[in-house]
Amino acid sequence: MSLRDPRAVLERAVVRLQARAAALEERLEAGDENAWAPYCEAIEALAAVLPRLEPGGGGEFLSTSEMAHKLGLAPKTLLRHMATGAVKPALRRGKLIRWKGTEVPR
Repeated sequence: MSLRDPRAVLERAVVRLQARAAALEERLEAGDENAWAPYCEAIEALAAVLPRLEPGGGGEFLSTSEMAHKLGLAPKTLLRHMATGAVKPALRRGKLIRWKGTEVPR
């Protein structure tokens, strides 16, 4: 097990948290009221980890293709929005275009 790859560590954590949440759901369905607190903790942990696994979630820049996928657009549509000024990339140097992941077309 390598701790050098933070993404791999987070992916393993998600798998474990999902298994923990599923086990706690079974306890809740069986009527175990004491399972609520650990269940809520597992769900909160999942909610904190999952956005980090999204493209750009770790702070890295996204390519036009990745950003378009995140927005549910075709890459050409995103480039059209950029050309009209509806959205501005974080970085543009010649043909190189990179996005933060937080841009939203107006």
